[in-house]
Amino acid sequence: MPEILLSSDAPPTSNRPKLLVLEFWGLGDLTFATPLLRAAQERYDITLVGKEHATRLLQPTFPDIRFISFEAPWSAYRGKYALWRWNWGKVFALFRQLRAEPFDAAVSVRNDPRDHLVMLLAGARKRYGFAVWGSDAFLTDPLTRSLPQQHKVEDWRDIGRALDLPGMDDAGPQLDHAQYRSESVDQMFAGLSGKPILCLHPGARIGVRRWPEAYFVRLVEKLRARFHFDFVLVPGPEGCGPALTSLADRVLRPLTVPELVDVLGRVDLLLCNDSGPGHIAAACGRPVIPIFGPTNPDWFRPWGDQHHVVIRDICPWRPCFDYCKFAEPFCMTRLAPDRVWPEIREHLCNLIDRGLLSREFAGVEALPVS
Repeated sequence: MPEILLSSDAPPTSNRPKLLVLEFWGLGDLTFATPLLRAAQERYDITLVGKEHATRLLQPTFPDIRFISFEAPWSAYRGKYALWRWNWGKVFALFRQLRAEPFDAAVSVRNDPRDHLVMLLAGARKRYGFAVWGSDAFLTDPLTRSLPQQHKVEDWRDIGRALDLPGMDDAGPQLDHAQYRSESVDQMFAGLSGKPILCLHPGARIGVRRWPEAYFVRLVEKLRARFHFDFVLVPGPEGCGPALTSLADRVLRPLTVPELVDVLGRVDLLLCNDSGPGHIAAACGRPVIPIFGPTNPDWFRPWGDQHHVVIRDICPWRPCFDYCKFAEPFCMTRLAPDRVWPEIREHLCNLIDRGLLSREFAGVEALPVS
């Protein structure tokens, strides 16, 4: 049974209009919401309902937002449709808590009737979302996307435009890295050589999104032979094998969410899978090279033109959105390091030429870079 945590904080008491934001999913999804949050906080008292990590990720950047921690059972990877397993007492407790506050507006970016029903049962006067399967009945303002297929940041921008918020045409995900700086991360980085830092986060919450560790080993060996950097390894919850740890100049211990933001905001480049850390680094203004497998980068890539998505249409069923029909995710296991190395090398040289990566990263022996 998913644990559901409710905030006991008192609701806001100002006379400004109140906005309810629903984002029940992962760290990356929360970064996508930051353009709307940044603009809306100038006009609204905001309450955001999401997983417990929403508070740890966003509160340093948005200290005036009120967070309610709720582990929505329909956001589980497995068993989300087993309604008899849901803790209905906790679900209805959330509804009662939300109805006690007179929300002027509520928003959700998900194509999910359950989110739209939550907004209705919360009693929000205006309810904005992208209707699906008849859920326009729950919405006062069903929205149409600007493009049939667009990035989730564009979805949040469309909602911001519906709320008549300023700056939506140019707004992008952003975390205020300075608010996450800590002495603990100072100590983690102490003693490095001072060369540019390449960080690798080889984990991902969903197993089919993980590029094989042996492939990362081969790629790092190629990077070591061509470029000049300190290599910092951030193990995922599943850990890392000795082949990767032996290559690293620094292997970090398990990190809290604020520490993860601080680490990713300090590095010069992040190499990762399609996972939350890539979006956090991008929101801190750091270049990211993510390895994509089953998901659609048109919707979920790190936002910005300084990133490079590594992907191949190896499997005809891609995108399958994390539910692979085969015994192994061929979109990842058949994406060999030698196939992706030329494009990664070219992208790094391009970043150096554009001034987005220090020329020191190229190393004296590697100049010229292009």
